[in-house]
Amino acid sequence: MMLDFQQKRKVRGFLYNRITIGILFLILLIVAHSTWVVYWKKVESEEMMSVSLKDVEALRVRSEDLQYKIDRLATKQGVEEEVRSKFSVAKEDENMVIIVQDESSTSEDVKKSSFWDKIGEFFSKK
Repeated sequence: MMLDFQQKRKVRGFLYNRITIGILFLILLIVAHSTWVVYWKKVESEEMMSVSLKDVEALRVRSEDLQYKIDRLATKQGVEEEVRSKFSVAKEDENMVIIVQDESSTSEDVKKSSFWDKIGEFFSKK
């Protein structure tokens, strides 16, 4: 019985020692810091996963669009439409008209008038 009491007293003396409490507190801080770092890595990885899923969806949509264009170009009509959209060409029995806008007339036709010009026009009309 006496031995148990003395052993308990030694254990209490060791556990309640300031050095032991300090070491336990440092271990607690290290564990808390590690937990905090792991938590933020988890948050960042979830954000990166969300971005990656959006990128995968965009690539899937683009792949479907490209596959549609490839399938369209596999037909004679699709090739003809693509050539007509890219180049100014016509079939042998067709006529083609190209309309060119005169660039000099557009800048001269538009006349900018100031506030005072408008007042002068208003009074000169009467």
